[in-house]
Amino acid sequence: MRRQLYVRRVTVAAVVAALSSTGLAAGLATAPPAAAAVAPQTVAPRIVAPATVVGAINRSSRSAVLAAYRNRYVAPARIANAWTGSVSGCVAGTNSSAYTRATLTAINWARGQAGIPPVVGLNSTYTAQAQRAALMMQAQGALSHAPSTSWRCWSSAGAAAAGRSNLSLGVAGARAIGMYLVEPGSGNTAAGHRRWLLYPRLGRIGIGNTGTANAVYVLGARASRIPTGTPAYYAWPTSGYFPRAAEPRGRWSLSSSRGYSFSRATVRVVGPSGAVVRVVRYAPRTGFGDNTLVWQLASVPSQRARVDQTYRVTVSGIRTPSGATTRYSYAVTLIS
Repeated sequence: MRRQLYVRRVTVAAVVAALSSTGLAAGLATAPPAAAAVAPQTVAPRIVAPATVVGAINRSSRSAVLAAYRNRYVAPARIANAWTGSVSGCVAGTNSSAYTRATLTAINWARGQAGIPPVVGLNSTYTAQAQRAALMMQAQGALSHAPSTSWRCWSSAGAAAAGRSNLSLGVAGARAIGMYLVEPGSGNTAAGHRRWLLYPRLGRIGIGNTGTANAVYVLGARASRIPTGTPAYYAWPTSGYFPRAAEPRGRWSLSSSRGYSFSRATVRVVGPSGAVVRVVRYAPRTGFGDNTLVWQLASVPSQRARVDQTYRVTVSGIRTPSGATTRYSYAVTLIS
């Protein structure tokens, strides 16, 4: 697999542009293949390499948003990959605690930017299984949530995790988190990877990283209720100030933590010039975390602009569980 990892500026956009052979498995739905089922954890899980920087980010502060992006995503993305395994021997190995911690910190940067409480730590069982799943993806040079027993380095634990994980090939660690948030390609219009990473009720997860593959075990234990402080709506890119380098190539989304339906919703975006931006609305798909509406901007914001640019979004026709219809409006200001 051809890789171009030597980028001067470690940003979400740079990673996407540099890794032309990187892939993401199509978004993982709530119900994985039966063969990938795994028994729930029955003992208290051990926390492995918890994130060191967590918490909500003040999106009304330009400096706070930029500082959080630098410290919680850019810096973690520069941590060296220290995989100890081997494809030739089908050895899953491990990665350094610093690299694992950096991956989790990147996830919690995104959650903090969205106003979602952080993932508090990792489940050691899920992490071990995710490591085997990542090994399989790198060994096979392909991605699947239901890999067959003919795959190189196949294992029952790895196959189980593949059915319950976000999967990336061509990039690992914090950079893989950036890829999940961008959701590139025609197979990711449901933004399933992003939705699982931002899901407010996401419990302890598992993280597996090899040299060129990543697996984030997301279909494990969930919180029994919505965490305190979770907003009714959360978007990506978020309202308020948002790092331009993390803008997901025009693939925007709005989620509801309250079970609101977007099945009949419409979206209107007004760009920095005051003109309406044409959008492609994707049919809402359930089963990936919270209900979410995803759309693609026909005109993708420039990564090279050096002035702040504000986009105003209105989503209408949202239906509440009681059947009432409402709308939600917010502004995104891209900054460098």
